[in-house]
Amino acid sequence: MSEQKTALVTGANKGIGFEIVRQLLAEGLRVFLTARNAAAGKEAASSLGGDVRFLQMDVSDDASIQKGAKTYGELSDLLDVLINNA
Repeated sequence: MSEQKTALVTGANKGIGFEIVRQLLAEGLRVFLTARNAAAGKEAASSLGGDVRFLQMDVSDDASIQKGAKTYGELSDLLDVLINNA
């Protein structure tokens, strides 16, 4: 049996990013949903089924990216798919 793949989608609390997360989850991936607004990101992640986790990140802010990368590294040791939607 193959190991579960992991994806990270930026700007994923609504619109195209949210739909991408939904489709990746339907394919059985573990998905990190990122958004700059924590409340919106958490709400989006909680509305989905599957192995989805919220990770706060604002891709226009270097400090936020560094913090998000550090947090991601604490939660997962690999990344198979990166979708820069933001």
